[in-house]
Amino acid sequence: MDATHQRQVHRRAWVYPAPTDLQQQWAGLKCLIWVERWGTREGKPFHEQVGSISDLALSAAEFLGRIQQHWSIENRLHWIRDVTFAEDYARPGGSAPVMWAILNCFLISIVRQLRFRTLPQGVRVLTKQVNRVYQFLTRGFSSA
Repeated sequence: MDATHQRQVHRRAWVYPAPTDLQQQWAGLKCLIWVERWGTREGKPFHEQVGSISDLALSAAEFLGRIQQHWSIENRLHWIRDVTFAEDYARPGGSAPVMWAILNCFLISIVRQLRFRTLPQGVRVLTKQVNRVYQFLTRGFSSA
């Protein structure tokens, strides 16, 4: 059970060998995973079930750990990129969205390496200290 951020979440997983006909459709397919989550979020009950496929042969407990790790990455990086930098609203076309995404990732990494309390705080401080960002980048590359 996970009891954080105003929620209580129970998780259970099942792993089944992939049927032969599905293995023929997806090269490397090894198993089907079924995950059930239930509990309360912000005082409201919920229940959800999700199915996945994988090319890994892991136990149900190992898949649960990897799934939670994936969401940790999703929440730690992608959510920040979507909310703080509004990357989901980037105009399509050309190379500008890709370049902004790369710069945003650099900035997130620098802010975390310099141990600012929050990302917005780090962005505000570093916006006024371009030389500090440059020194951080060149120091990192020269020691490699």
